[in-house]
Amino acid sequence: MWTRREFLTTTSAAVVAAILQAREEELWNTAADILRRIKDPVFPARDVSVTDHGAKSDGTTDCTVAIRAAVDACHGAGGGRVVIPPGRFLTGAIRLRSNVNLHLMQGATLAFRPEAEAYLPLVLTRFEGTELMNYSPFIYALDQTNVGITGRGTLDGQANAQTWWGWRTNQKASRDKLVQLATDGVAPDKRVFGDGASKLRVNFIQPYRCQNVIIEGVKILNSPM
Repeated sequence: MWTRREFLTTTSAAVVAAILQAREEELWNTAADILRRIKDPVFPARDVSVTDHGAKSDGTTDCTVAIRAAVDACHGAGGGRVVIPPGRFLTGAIRLRSNVNLHLMQGATLAFRPEAEAYLPLVLTRFEGTELMNYSPFIYALDQTNVGITGRGTLDGQANAQTWWGWRTNQKASRDKLVQLATDGVAPDKRVFGDGASKLRVNFIQPYRCQNVIIEGVKILNSPM
């Protein structure tokens, strides 16, 4: 026969277990609801090759303008794939737009320039969770819908101790300044960094405030952040 204490202890354990089980079921149901709301982006059956806009696969020619032109052309036509064919393409910041899928074919590499000026103009972004105006992420989109980065190619950030990673030793003052601006309620568009003296590293890929985003299949190397 149970003592009163044994009964209460056993009962409490059973109640706690039942509550935890109910909570777990609720969470799984919530997760299922979230998954049902997620829709893969659908892109029109249209391919726009960056080489048709002047990009060269020699690894030394700056293809930034050509890639941006291909993105704009694809978006303007209603969307589709901006195709990076096999080869090594040097580029600065890439800004994706709605209904555009940046597709890297097998054997294709986008190599991102190490110079900070290749990521101007400044954009609304985040550093360690705090909004600011800073150098653009390598691949960036803001307030866009249906955005993709797919394929079997490689995104090579080319970041190392001599470039972006070298900024770690100089970024404390800028980080402290950014945190203080946020604490003081300064608007994000007034928190301006990226002036050459502000050593706040950028993100590799940032679809910011975007809907329906897919990143699939690509290999990502040497991130700056």
